[in-house]
Parts: sequence; C-alpha cells; structure tokens
Amino acid sequence: MTEKILITGPPRCGKSTLISKLIEYYNNKKECTIYGFLTPEIRERGNRIGFNIVDIYSGKISQLARVGDFKIKYKVGKYNVFIEEFDKYIEDNLSLEGKKIDLIVIDEIGRMELFSDKFQNFIKNIFSLKISILATIGLKLSHPLKTYLLNLPSVLLLNLNKRNSQLIFEKIISLIP
Repeated sequence: MTEKILITGPPRCGKSTLISKLIEYYNNKKECTIYGFLTPEIRERGNRIGFNIVDIYSGKISQLARVGDFKIKYKVGKYNVFIEEFDKYIEDNLSLEGKKIDLIVIDEIGRMELFSDKFQNFIKNIFSLKISILATIGLKLSHPLKTYLLNLPSVLLLNLNKRNSQLIFEKIISLIP
C-alpha cells in the first residue's frame, strides 16, 4: 500500500528525530530505496545559525538558510533563505523519473521551503504518485499547499508530541511495512 503520512506537532517536539529514526529503521530492516531530504539545523558556538538540506539518497549537502547580512529577498525571521540553491538541489537530486523508489521522505514542508515554486510543484506531483511518502509539516503553517494536502483523501495527518513518539513510530511502520 502507498501511504501518504504527514507528521505535525509543535516546534522541538521531535519531528526530525522521528524522521531520522524511521529512515534508520527502513534502511536497516527493510533495505528500501529512500529519496528526499532532511533539513538539519546548523549550530555555531551553541547558537543556531541556519539550516542545511541533506539529500537522503546521496548524502549531498546544500545550504537552505543562514543568519547574516545577505542581499536576499526571501527571509523567515532572522534567516535568509537561499531559494536559488534550493531550486538547484530539487532539479539535480529529486528527479524521480526512471528510478525505483520505495519511500519519499521530506523533512520538512515549511515556510522556508514553500518560497520555492519548484518545491511546491514537486510536492503536488509526488502526492499524486503511487509511492509511500513520509513528511513533516508545520503545525501552525498557513499555506494553500498545506490545505491542498490535508484535503487529499490519501493523506493521514499524525500529531506528534514529546509523549507519543514511540506510538507514532509504531503506527507508521505498521502502515508503511
């Protein structure tokens, strides 16, 4: 079965940690082919200075956002969002044509990523395919794409908190065997 699962929850509830745990599970137990990306925070001297994009399949790293004095149009809070670099990442790494894919993982569908029209089109496209998808999405995100996804009958929204992580993990591995 091709499940489409969105994980949401308040900031710092463990969404990215759960995604990493699931990737490890599928890589070790199931040996499936996973495409998609993670967006880990980058810290310097204990302070968060930005976010990277880490391709799950290749391990390639690109910058998504940084604090600093950049002449960039796209910003979320103190972060400058490198949409051109993100778009190039999507073009170079997320073409799914002719590839055997068991699972697509997106961490995350958030305000920074949604500045990219290419990303929005990619998300709409993959949610129409017969491929299992596991993605995180902001709890308070207000965007037409979130509304679109939540109205798809194939999408299951799971609300994560610090107490139910193991339960959600078990539910996901039962739905995406």
